[in-house]
Amino acid sequence: MYSRKFLISFCLIAAFYLPLAAQVKFSTVIDEKEIGKGAYLQVQYIVENAASVESLKPPAFENFTIVSGPMQQNGMSIINGAVSKYEGVTYVLKPSHTGNFIIAGATALVNGKQLRSNSVAVVVTNTAPRSSSPPTNPFFGLSMPEETPEVNEEYILRKGESAVDKIKNNLLVKLDVSKTTCYVGEPVVATYKLYSRVRSESKVTKRPSLSQFSVYDMVQPEANNPAVEKLNGKLYTTHTIRKVQLYALQDGSFVLDPIEVDNTVSFLRLEGNGGKTSMQQLLDDYMNGVSDGKLEQQQVSIASKPVTITVKPLPMAGKPVSFDGAVGKFTLSALVPKAQIATGETAVLQITLRGQGNLNMINAPPVQWPQDIERYDPTVKENLDKTVTPISGSKLFEYSFTAKNAGRLIIPSVTFSYFDPANGTYKTIATDAITLDISKPTQKPIPANSALTENSGQPVGGRWQKLWWMLPVLAIALLALFFNRKKTTPSKDAVATIAPARLPEQERKVPADPFEAARYALEAVNSQLFYKEIARATWLMVAEKFNLTASQRNKPVVMRLLEQANASTETATILESVLNDCALALYTPVHTENDMRLTLDKAERLKELFA
Repeated sequence: MYSRKFLISFCLIAAFYLPLAAQVKFSTVIDEKEIGKGAYLQVQYIVENAASVESLKPPAFENFTIVSGPMQQNGMSIINGAVSKYEGVTYVLKPSHTGNFIIAGATALVNGKQLRSNSVAVVVTNTAPRSSSPPTNPFFGLSMPEETPEVNEEYILRKGESAVDKIKNNLLVKLDVSKTTCYVGEPVVATYKLYSRVRSESKVTKRPSLSQFSVYDMVQPEANNPAVEKLNGKLYTTHTIRKVQLYALQDGSFVLDPIEVDNTVSFLRLEGNGGKTSMQQLLDDYMNGVSDGKLEQQQVSIASKPVTITVKPLPMAGKPVSFDGAVGKFTLSALVPKAQIATGETAVLQITLRGQGNLNMINAPPVQWPQDIERYDPTVKENLDKTVTPISGSKLFEYSFTAKNAGRLIIPSVTFSYFDPANGTYKTIATDAITLDISKPTQKPIPANSALTENSGQPVGGRWQKLWWMLPVLAIALLALFFNRKKTTPSKDAVATIAPARLPEQERKVPADPFEAARYALEAVNSQLFYKEIARATWLMVAEKFNLTASQRNKPVVMRLLEQANASTETATILESVLNDCALALYTPVHTENDMRLTLDKAERLKELFA
């Protein structure tokens, strides 16, 4: 109640023993006889020159909403020696609609007699109000800002009143659903709320399982603030216990389990008023927040009523072959970001699905790849808003692939089908086909004494085919080298000195922490710089390990060298994974901090394996 937020002061504290010269008067006063629909009306019920005022009861205020009140006033004035005493209450009302209305009088027990104040007429029009703020209190000059009306808590138990009945009429938990019939994959919003007009401490003791649905919370518990709602004509303080989106996984009839709440409800039992009038008792309650009485507590467990949801199967008629369970409304697009692609180079096909529906349950659409393409499993990045119904946002599917042959490459159109529950039909959408020109890789000539080529420029594979008879000799030589290296393992500096000077010293020497720059980029969450530094440091380690020239620093060459050096499978796998991460970063520049940390961990493990 707004009256709790304003200090009630008395105009005068005078000698009540002075004789009252004026006659008793009980009247209803309004500040305006005609107001706009959006304006406020102040209504006062004033008793003048009464020795005692008890049981002042206002009318129902039909066609109006109470914005604030009751605010009690009690005072005295002396004019030309004549003493005038008054008591009263004030309400601020807001009209519900336009029309000509009668505001009934209030009743009160004045000097032991039952009296009723006069009724007043007010006209509510469609004209705009002069001010959007509630009126000023005429007794104290305080402006009252408009706020949500507070709930009148039923915490007083008077003589003969039952605590059980008060709880039954003023405390409940309720389950509301947006619909009771839906299709498979169509969302239903379920909201569990506690409605209260009493003072209680509540604890949820049993939550619904909702196991027949895919469940997505729409309200976080820490963000749940109490609200005021009207139910069956009464204002309640409401607490949203849980609000979720439910996506049915199969058809049938399913019962949403009730939620159970244990409550400790506190009342103040009044056995008497100690000789105080009702008006004085009301003022004491208002000023102090408590009244003389006995504290009484009740333990009660309440539960919501179960609700049945009927889930209809998706129709079989007209179901496309490409349909995979998507329900809602969607768009689809496809893109290969890099225009120039060479054979053996990793590229990425990006397919973006946008819309509203069960996005969280949709899998990557299949792609009909040409035969000369090596492809990998797609990765998924989600950007979803689960606080709206249906879930809205996008899904990015990234398909990494490598072309084996040069020439023109055509990635066929990708189709996607979904069911639109609004009109009960299936729809199929498709991307445009993508045409790419695959070029041969540009390679610089490799020196004649390189271990990777023949003098004639033929690849190593041809060399091994011609000199297969030398394999036993080479195997013995490698074994001798291995055992000799086990006995005397030179330091990294010694290895750098012995290795042929194929690269300038500043490009060959690996620093103590090759990933120092990458760590700074990670702390700054700069993914582009991070992957650039990871790639630079990795290639520097590989170049030092195998004494590579700049033209030899590519993945096929390094993989072949690892194979020839009998490197462990772990080394080859981690190296390829790190290089793939860095290559994909060129096409998907936005990466999470967790993604970057995983790449850094792999790179550091690679450094250990190379040591």
